[in-house]
Amino acid sequence: MANGGGGVWDGNWARLILEIIHEHYKKALDVLPLDHCEKPLLHSGLCIGFADPVTNIIANTLRNADPRKRKRRPPTRDEVLSKIVAGDGTSPPEARTVAERSYYGLRAFLISYFRYLPAWDALRYLYLSRADLLVAVLLIHNHRCCRRPLRIRSHALTSALKSAAYSSAQPNLVMDSFALLPRLHKIHRCRLSAQDIRCLSRLVHKPLKLKKKSDKAAMDLAARRFHQLDMDASIAKVPAGRLTESLRGILLDRIHSRYLKVVPRLPMIDLRVRHHRSLLKAGFCYGPFNSITNIIVNTIWYDTMFPPSESFEVDMICTLQHVESRSLNGLIAFLHASIPDISDHDAMIYLIKSDLNICKVIEMATQEGYTTSVCDDSGYKAAVDASYHPKPEEYLEFVMQVLPQVRSVVRSLLKDPLSSSSVRRLSTLLSHSSLNSFKPAVVLSKDAMKIFSDCKQDFLTQQSFVCRKVKAALQNYEQTTGYCYELCIICGVNDYVGKKRSPGDSRRQFSHANFWASPDNGTSTTLFFAEFSNVEDSEHHQPFCYPVPEVSTQIRCCYCEYLGIRIVHPTEDSWEGAGDYEKIASSEHKLTNQAIISSGKLKDNIMGNFADDYLYLDRAWDIKLIQDMNYAAWLRNLDGNELMRRINPMRP
Repeated sequence: MANGGGGVWDGNWARLILEIIHEHYKKALDVLPLDHCEKPLLHSGLCIGFADPVTNIIANTLRNADPRKRKRRPPTRDEVLSKIVAGDGTSPPEARTVAERSYYGLRAFLISYFRYLPAWDALRYLYLSRADLLVAVLLIHNHRCCRRPLRIRSHALTSALKSAAYSSAQPNLVMDSFALLPRLHKIHRCRLSAQDIRCLSRLVHKPLKLKKKSDKAAMDLAARRFHQLDMDASIAKVPAGRLTESLRGILLDRIHSRYLKVVPRLPMIDLRVRHHRSLLKAGFCYGPFNSITNIIVNTIWYDTMFPPSESFEVDMICTLQHVESRSLNGLIAFLHASIPDISDHDAMIYLIKSDLNICKVIEMATQEGYTTSVCDDSGYKAAVDASYHPKPEEYLEFVMQVLPQVRSVVRSLLKDPLSSSSVRRLSTLLSHSSLNSFKPAVVLSKDAMKIFSDCKQDFLTQQSFVCRKVKAALQNYEQTTGYCYELCIICGVNDYVGKKRSPGDSRRQFSHANFWASPDNGTSTTLFFAEFSNVEDSEHHQPFCYPVPEVSTQIRCCYCEYLGIRIVHPTEDSWEGAGDYEKIASSEHKLTNQAIISSGKLKDNIMGNFADDYLYLDRAWDIKLIQDMNYAAWLRNLDGNELMRRINPMRP
């Protein structure tokens, strides 16, 4: 199966779902007059749309039916049904029945609309929802604790419909679905006559007047069908299956949104000069406050207690991926220490339901019968170990002994946004003198110093290039708005977008980036998306940018998701990769849904040291990292045979 199927499991789900879809067609055949509708039914009568499956079949058939055409010998119901149920889900695309095309279209919609949704889970949701598209979407929203209501006319949903159109070989599916939306309530589930077909055909071909109340009516009906299903939609009752694979990505998206909200709250000059370092090294989202406040407090505390020995002002943070992943590891470890019997799967479910609030998780788990302990030092000890905190003992003293004494004052100072004077007051408040100020001298070896210097030079070279491109994109945007913007900071770059520049070159055509900029009209700092060529001076591709909502994660980009880099993309579709999920749905793309999920998961679960750790190494404080770098440099100098002997001492 296309899109990274799951072999025999997908085959079993396909059989079960097709049986359900066949039942929908049997009910539709009881309504449609086959002398008028056989051909449009078999060609375009998909069960995909914004109504229940049977109504969708009828509506899609009528949309393409010609009431003037009538077969001299009407086919029997069994003859038409035999053509619908002939396929078992394994037919090649050109030979698929309308039921099979419905199945593939439904599946393509879900894995295109939702991040981190393997085909196996998409099929399970289709089975639970009885192949009802909007009910399946509501079910996934419910399990993922999505707080925002589904908007039928959203860019994300339209894009997913396009993917469904490709997979179901029905190019007019998007247009038909929206055209039928305001008229679905007029399609009755009773035997239709030729006159009914003529009336309905004229109705569905009238010029469309888009009304928001049509969206609401469709969602109200879907919610009613959702609650009428004979199933328990509680996320706690859903078998873990492969759902656990999706939960980590969902949580990291939510954690990323917190870090994006933190960036404009900190004074920009302080962030660029100092706090970028402490944010990436120790700005974790666990602690006694909400996640955003924890990030800010942990960032300022680390910078206060362990100030940089050398100034290092930046215009760019390449990625927040590492601190976000370590934060999640810390949260999960905290819950394991506080709720001994909890699994990773259930811990992540509770974090989703509580919006990353550990104290709420413990309260919820207690109410549901778990044996729990209060937020104490064992939880924080587990969190600092799991998150590779650079100063674990010092942080434990701070969070357990110092912070409780000043907690209320800290909360009062954290106003939005923070001023430099507020940061200084916080810094004074969070400092404490009981820490051992002795700094043992651990020296970088000559080879390790070379690694450190190379990392820093690579970063500075990339920063210079990206800044030039982003500023050019911002200037192009200014010409369309009339406002001038000042670049604040770049906070995420993926330079691995598009095709390879040449067969022997591993580099890609484009980069995607997010950055914050301040307009001269006095409004608040704005988050932007930018795309630019990876060639220094490209005549064929002018850099461009669009403002984006920092909390939006619905717009999909296969290149950024493949690398686990969380770039917020705009609704405009002029950027590279905007339509690639439609190509993935039709198997025209080299990437598959499963490959994207697997690669992103691999990047999100990497442990140990990263290039960013080397970049922010401080020879005054990072003793363990210096030792690791010295060891890594020593290993690098070993020849292949010696390295293998050290890995496997039994090797001759």
